[in-house]
Amino acid sequence: MRTSSFRPVLLAALLLLGLPGFCLSAPPAPAEVGAALISQGPDDDQRREDQTTKQGTAQRLPGEADTTFLRRVLPVSFPNSADLVAYQCRPSTFGQQLFFSVPGGEGNEYGRDLFVLDPYQADTYAVQVLTLESLGDETGLAALFFADVDQNGQKELLTLLECSLREPAFKKQGTQYYGRVTQYQTVVFQYAGLSEAGRPHYRLDPVPRPYLDNLPTVAAVRQALAKHPSRGRGR
Repeated sequence: MRTSSFRPVLLAALLLLGLPGFCLSAPPAPAEVGAALISQGPDDDQRREDQTTKQGTAQRLPGEADTTFLRRVLPVSFPNSADLVAYQCRPSTFGQQLFFSVPGGEGNEYGRDLFVLDPYQADTYAVQVLTLESLGDETGLAALFFADVDQNGQKELLTLLECSLREPAFKKQGTQYYGRVTQYQTVVFQYAGLSEAGRPHYRLDPVPRPYLDNLPTVAAVRQALAKHPSRGRGR
């Protein structure tokens, strides 16, 4: 009974093997299955970025372009940025600093996070994330530039922020109407030398500068700085 019931199955298998393009293959070995399950998706990107920011350093490959380097070491944040700036704000034999911003993370949802990658050894960058706080609503980075604010020979990092705020406009027949007013603020970061880990880093300028509030352009900020010299302050 068993032999007779097996023959049709065997015959069908042999006939299928004779069909063009048909073949039987063994299931993949356990090692192959494991390799197939390795993902290169969003979770891996997030782990790689978390590792970069936690370590505070990133290694650049020889000859690697700025954008390729940033996509590799910060694969979650950099693709969400459109304001990459490469600039050498102080003398260095290791190349330019790299700056870009993205929408703020947890606790700073309406602000911006500013990434600073600063080369301090051959193909080795310090990685720092500076918080640009919200001005009251969704805040954008209008400009990033550099100026010797303290007039001590060392340029500071300046960020010009803009925010469209909803404010009362007028009342008509008892109904309040609202409009949008754009607000501006310039935030200054000082270069603070080497950290305890031996890496270059920036810190928020502790000196109040109300004369920089609500200036809409880089030119206006530079003019205000020229009128309010603060030699050696904040150090």
